[in-house]
Amino acid sequence: MASNKIDPAVLDAILNKTIETVNQSKNKIFDIGEHSQHEFQELSKELLLIKEELQNVIKSLERLKKEDRFARAKLVKVSKHFHEYGEQEIRDAYEKASHIQVKLSVEQQRLVQLQDKKNDIERRLEYFRVTNQKAGSFIGQISTVLSYLNGELRQVGAAIQDAQRRQEFGLQIIEAQEEERRRVSREIHDGPAQMLANVLVRSQLIERIFEKKGKEAAFKEIKEMRVLIEEALQEVRRLIYDLRPMALDDLGLIPTLKKYLNRINNESRTEIYFDHGDGQQRLPVRLEIAIFRLVQEAVQNSLKHADATEIEVDLEIEKQNIHLKVKDNGIGFNTNERKENSFGIIGMKERVELLNGKIEIQSTPNKGTYILIDIPIHEQEGTT
Repeated sequence: MASNKIDPAVLDAILNKTIETVNQSKNKIFDIGEHSQHEFQELSKELLLIKEELQNVIKSLERLKKEDRFARAKLVKVSKHFHEYGEQEIRDAYEKASHIQVKLSVEQQRLVQLQDKKNDIERRLEYFRVTNQKAGSFIGQISTVLSYLNGELRQVGAAIQDAQRRQEFGLQIIEAQEEERRRVSREIHDGPAQMLANVLVRSQLIERIFEKKGKEAAFKEIKEMRVLIEEALQEVRRLIYDLRPMALDDLGLIPTLKKYLNRINNESRTEIYFDHGDGQQRLPVRLEIAIFRLVQEAVQNSLKHADATEIEVDLEIEKQNIHLKVKDNGIGFNTNERKENSFGIIGMKERVELLNGKIEIQSTPNKGTYILIDIPIHEQEGTT
């Protein structure tokens, strides 16, 4: 009878070959994305110059049309009073009118060409923008696969008996991490990266503006660049706060939670009430981080999935224990049914278990959700 035993060495060889192939694909897509981004930036600079040239042509056309009207009026006058003008004066009037007509025709043709070129560049910009966006999306998906291949599947030989559970929860963890990375990547791309790209383009135009329009126009452009840089800096600071609130290290858990919940309260239509009693003592670092993330996860679940209009957060810090209660008036759910994409609750349970605590979730459809968490403090003492 043939053996069903799986050889870990064979699995590793297959895994390494798969990772190599996926990495090659990722590098190719990355090159496509980089090329698209480079083309996008170059076309953006060209578009700015085209628009500036268009404005100049439009101004020139307006001036020539005005001159053409005067020249036509002169010809009408000469035609009506032909015998009152000398031969040279008549010839000059006709030549001037003809010359203006030629210049007007040339400028009109130039306007059409510039508009066609502008439209073509805008179409190409859209193409490269979409291409770059798709490349970023594909790279994110491939990164998820690579993380999974390099992480959980590396352990499949030694943990074959619980592979199903590891695959299910491990992939969800990685997907959550990659989703967070994608979110941060998108925010950086759409926020600071775009602002800095704009600053780069405009900085390259300052010398041209200085030469064509003078010092005051160049200084005005510099001031506008400074505003863009300040906005980019604010956006970067916001992203840093979302990744790890620095106030948690400096001020402690309660002030940081106040700041976070106040920000959520101002940004959403949901009323958030925070009660923390007199508990202002500092806790072990890992415990403060864990409590902050538990509150963050519970509140975000209520905002995203529960459709809640009110959320109550009650934090009580005693000498030996921490009691956290989060209650909302949202749509609730059946706790006996396992829902897809319920990784937020699973993550909260696993985090509480790591801290040797207890978590209880009570929820009924259309009657809201109540989360009660108890975590011992003494078991976290001395842990950094």
